[in-house]
Amino acid sequence: MTPGNARAWLPAALAAVILVGLVGLVGCGGGPRADTTPPPAGGGEVQAGPAGQGGDAGDAVPPDKIDEINRQLSRKRAVMSRCLAIAVDNKELPKNARGKVTVEIVISPSGTADAVKVVRANLESKMLDDCIIGHIKEIAFPQLPRSFETSYTYGFEAM
Repeated sequence: MTPGNARAWLPAALAAVILVGLVGLVGCGGGPRADTTPPPAGGGEVQAGPAGQGGDAGDAVPPDKIDEINRQLSRKRAVMSRCLAIAVDNKELPKNARGKVTVEIVISPSGTADAVKVVRANLESKMLDDCIIGHIKEIAFPQLPRSFETSYTYGFEAM
């Protein structure tokens, strides 16, 4: 191939590469996909599911009610931090304590927490657990079409 021949086919090859790139871009939608996974609010983590078994779609808990439950649990983070301070002050935990506590909650149709229990924790303190459970039981959750089971994780760090 001579330098003159290379110059003749170079623009055609470049155009073909650009065309293939554009077809690929249009074929995949032209951009990155949006992440549809909702982030946990307020540093906590909510996992929701039905309490009991079965049920039809007519009595499903609406997403806006689940979001409201999540917001209410998130708003209690400051109160829960005081629970850690109380446990540290009473020498149940060291001054540099840090960790997570996950609670499982069953919310009744009337919006009260029927059952609350600590299901996972790397901070071992009965005082901390009891304080968290007590504050969650005080929350006035929204009225729901049926009982609803969820879990929430609080993160702690003593100063």
